[in-house]
Amino acid sequence: MTIDRKVIAGSQQLVVGVFKGFRAELMDAYGIIEHSRKADTSQVTQLDIRVEQVLKDRLSELYPEFGFQGEETGKSGNEQRFWLVDPIDSTSSFIRGLPFCTNMAALVENDQPIAAVIYDFVGDVLYTAVKGEGAFQNEQLIHVNTSRSPGNLFVYSLSGYRLDDLRVTLSEVGMKCFYPVGAAGHAYVMLAKGEIDGVAVLNTKTNAYDNAPGLLLVSEAGGEIVSFDGKDDIHVYEFVAGTPAVTGLIKEHQEEFRALIGR
Repeated sequence: MTIDRKVIAGSQQLVVGVFKGFRAELMDAYGIIEHSRKADTSQVTQLDIRVEQVLKDRLSELYPEFGFQGEETGKSGNEQRFWLVDPIDSTSSFIRGLPFCTNMAALVENDQPIAAVIYDFVGDVLYTAVKGEGAFQNEQLIHVNTSRSPGNLFVYSLSGYRLDDLRVTLSEVGMKCFYPVGAAGHAYVMLAKGEIDGVAVLNTKTNAYDNAPGLLLVSEAGGEIVSFDGKDDIHVYEFVAGTPAVTGLIKEHQEEFRALIGR
């Protein structure tokens, strides 16, 4: 049974409202907030936890038919239909006052993202998508860049895994590879609105909440995903997302890329 479009829109607006409602508090703490480390050594602040808990409580109250899966509070409720949440993507940027942090969420049905929210709270810029309806920046339609050609294609890597080899492999087919200071949400937004041309995720320790919102945004903005691990849902962890020019080149040279990541 498909989720009613009004329910998708209503729950998405609730997520947007909670994220925007925290902006003043997040900006007051931006660059000066104390933090601790989780068991996996990643950084966390009290605001990561508070944003997620408030969103979880509000969704549970108004949309109890949806489960919830968050980076900080884990899973609860319906595991077939749920909101998947990264309350502050790139907490490390947030605690340093670097402008690469976002709030991210995706509505997931049967392991496929069907709605997404990425909120750049530093710049107060909202990105949203609903499957089949396009990608938007502050309600203005956005699209990946389709005018660039090999020799002028920029791909961001989300990890340093075999970075030198990746750079060489991409260079040989007309792409430049960068491993920038930044974060997943920030990179996907740049791809969706045409500032970069691809995002590579190869054997990195990203999670579904790192990728699902951005991959839907990119897909709805006209981008494509080439998977190397056989997955085509929120559990894909080895892939290149990009413009048709980038993914076309990746498909032409799949053997080189599979060898690069040991597939």
